[in-house]
Amino acid sequence: MYANRAQPSATLQESVLMSMTEVHAVASLRLIVAVAKADDDLAPQERAQLEAALSTLPLGGLSVERLFAEAVDIDAQFRLLDTPQAKEHAWSAMYAMAWADGDCVPLEQVVLDHAQHALGIEDTTVTGLHRLYNEARDTVLPSSIEPIADPAKRAAEIAQDTLKYAILSAILGAFPVPGLAILTDLAVVGLQVKLVRDIGQYWGHKVDPSAAKSMLYGLGLGTGARMAVNNLAKLVPGWGSAVGATTSFAATWALGKVANEYFATGAKDDPSVLLSAFKSAEKEGKSQYESHKGEIAAKQQLQAERLQQLAEDTKSGRISQQQYQHKVSEL
Repeated sequence: MYANRAQPSATLQESVLMSMTEVHAVASLRLIVAVAKADDDLAPQERAQLEAALSTLPLGGLSVERLFAEAVDIDAQFRLLDTPQAKEHAWSAMYAMAWADGDCVPLEQVVLDHAQHALGIEDTTVTGLHRLYNEARDTVLPSSIEPIADPAKRAAEIAQDTLKYAILSAILGAFPVPGLAILTDLAVVGLQVKLVRDIGQYWGHKVDPSAAKSMLYGLGLGTGARMAVNNLAKLVPGWGSAVGATTSFAATWALGKVANEYFATGAKDDPSVLLSAFKSAEKEGKSQYESHKGEIAAKQQLQAERLQQLAEDTKSGRISQQQYQHKVSEL
């Protein structure tokens, strides 16, 4: 892998995008839904999370309702995945759907085991992904912000941090490398948790990491559905890295806005009531992405080789997920 580092990152990205087609993507989406429905009990919250994640994609004639309603012949979908890259990436998305929210339920594991065998996924790939998820679950980026009493200064700092993390989330959200893309999705969640904690501390609140994660989950962020769909979308021409960049930027931007409102009111409301405000702020975030698109593209090009190296080092075990997230947050 290291022998190719001198090559332009655009060449790598073009070759990656060629490895996934819309046929692969639709088959993979059906497999994600099959994992969610493995126990024949698609909980309302899980369905809502999937709907929110799928709504970011240009599905054309395939509706979200149809995806949920139709019976899925998973073996038929496996046969449509006719490249090694498509197989590995579909399986990674299925894994994210099953594991990102915590423990995989037994019937979901049955589907994953069958998929691993049918798609020829090596045990080392499974072990590596499981290590990344376990490390990500235990990784908390440091947050040591002093409260700011002056309203104007506090507002300026929060706005600056929100934009900074939204831009970094966009760069990570567009990172299109099969087998590694889920790593950047996990890093985005880590940045979002840090943003919530930092904003709380600007307002004088000490925010526990678990409380910050609860806010994310209440807004549909950091869920298996969101990561599975994002992980898949960024590799498909026509969906691709632009979708990953836009949705990651908008989500982080909106999170900063609603977290600021939440702590400004004394952190007394149930975070789940912020969902409608978050959806509105996401639309604003997409407009802000357009305003900063040039800056994001320039930084993405500048950091592409570094991100590729860090991802390879993490996947191979040369550095831990925690070290990866710390290094990414410093970019």
